[in-house]
Amino acid sequence: MPSADPRARPESAAPLRAPDGPEGPKTPSRRRGHSPAHRSRSEISEPLCIACLLCVCLLFGRPARAGDKNDVVQLKNGDTLTCEIKKLDLGVMTIDADATGKISVHWGEVLGVTSPRQFEVQVASGDHYLGSFLPSAAGRATLSLVGGGSAALNMEDVIRVTPIGGSTWSRMDGSVDAGFSFTQAELETHWTVNGSANYRSPRYQLSGTLSSQKTTREDADPISRNNVALSAIRLRDNRWYTVAWTQFQQNQELSLDLRVLVGGGLGRDLVHTNHRLWSVSSGVVYTHERFADEEPNQSAELAVGGELDFFTSGTEDFKITNGVVSYFNVSGRKRVRVEFQNAWRHEFLKDFYWSLNGYDSFDGDPPDNQKSNDFGVSFTLGWKF
Repeated sequence: MPSADPRARPESAAPLRAPDGPEGPKTPSRRRGHSPAHRSRSEISEPLCIACLLCVCLLFGRPARAGDKNDVVQLKNGDTLTCEIKKLDLGVMTIDADATGKISVHWGEVLGVTSPRQFEVQVASGDHYLGSFLPSAAGRATLSLVGGGSAALNMEDVIRVTPIGGSTWSRMDGSVDAGFSFTQAELETHWTVNGSANYRSPRYQLSGTLSSQKTTREDADPISRNNVALSAIRLRDNRWYTVAWTQFQQNQELSLDLRVLVGGGLGRDLVHTNHRLWSVSSGVVYTHERFADEEPNQSAELAVGGELDFFTSGTEDFKITNGVVSYFNVSGRKRVRVEFQNAWRHEFLKDFYWSLNGYDSFDGDPPDNQKSNDFGVSFTLGWKF
């Protein structure tokens, strides 16, 4: 599985449920001591990273066509909003109202929802429902199910709402953030750029992430670290999911010119509520690597990973994400690699946020005379769409 990204993580769900039962970060590398003796140009160049980032902004930043505003959202403060419900995810409901435009409402502040449109609704148990929202008592959600019948749910148990038949653009979201620092001593500068884009449907989730860090100083060659990852999630029953992914990595601090991973696996959300997500997964990957002044190497690896995320459904918009993936070589020499990433992201203005990011890359058997560990911390400002 790909290294966990602070803004893009695998999520899981279960097949749709019928009326009578179930159917079925990133950061600039910090220099510690001397850099490796030999540097080579990365095959994932900075221009490529910038081009990918611009494509993300232009493609996924396109506004969606406005829909009919026939949905009604009642808030605990007594307000009633006539709007179009875009989605509910990670404890935040996105709506579009004539009076306010597109805004985010924390699910913990919602008292009730009514809509004639059809939605796919997921609850914390992993069950899914298809139907429209009927008028209900406070704190309850009653669905008129497709095919007949109804389902009464507790509002606090509802963790995801997706409109059925919504436009492709309305199912997409993403973010872009960047950071910069400068030290007068030795004229050292650090650049960080991160981007992510996600597409969600009732059965699938597609994700792409990009991270690029570059460090320059007057008396040494520039050091860069780049990562591009793509993943596809197929949602299964009882919070299980299958995942396929590919990843491209480069890290001059570790003398890694290029690493390509292609693999697949199985995962499960152990806990998924409007406040937290705990998930585990495992799979097998094919890995192609080339280090500076070394012959290319291919291997098969067993990947085992975990995710521990916290977010709020109250009045504050913050997310704390932690992800780790361990890779065990099963086709050659004994070797263990570990990729760890975490982030604390807080929205301070509509669609704008700050993020404190950290990462650690460990290689248990690096090439001779090369470093085995690289870590860093950065502070970035970003925009979500």
